[in-house]
Amino acid sequence: MRYLLPLFMLAVLSVPAHAAFEGPGAAGAGAYGGGFQGPTTGVQADTVKKAQSCWDDAPVVLTGHIVSRMAGSDDKYLFRDATGEIIVDIDYEVFAGRNVTPQTTVRLSGEVDKDMLKPTKIDVKVLEILK
Repeated sequence: MRYLLPLFMLAVLSVPAHAAFEGPGAAGAGAYGGGFQGPTTGVQADTVKKAQSCWDDAPVVLTGHIVSRMAGSDDKYLFRDATGEIIVDIDYEVFAGRNVTPQTTVRLSGEVDKDMLKPTKIDVKVLEILK
C-alpha cells in the first residue's frame, strides 16, 4: 500500500510533462501534420486595408509576406499583402523555431491593436507558413 502513493504521484506528474512536449505550438509541431484543416470563422478582416479600419481587438487573418524587422524592436515586423502594409507584433515563441524570409508566404492570425496616436498594428497569435 505504501508504494501506491509514490507510483500514483509519478503518473500524475508525468502527464503534464509529456503534454508539454507534444502540445500545440511545440517546436516542430507542424511536422506531425495534426490539427484542424478548414475555414476560420468570426474573422473581421482578411486584408491589411480592412484590418486598418477595424476596431480594437477585432480578429483578423492575413496572408502575405513579412518584409522586414522594425529597427529597435525584436518583435515588430512590417507585413505586406496586395492591399498595403501594416506593423505586426510577433513574439519569439510564435515563430516556434521556424525561419521566415521576405519570400516566404505566411498566414497570420491575431487581433487588431489600436492605441491612441500610434499606428494600427496586429498582435499575432498564430503564424502559418504556406507552401
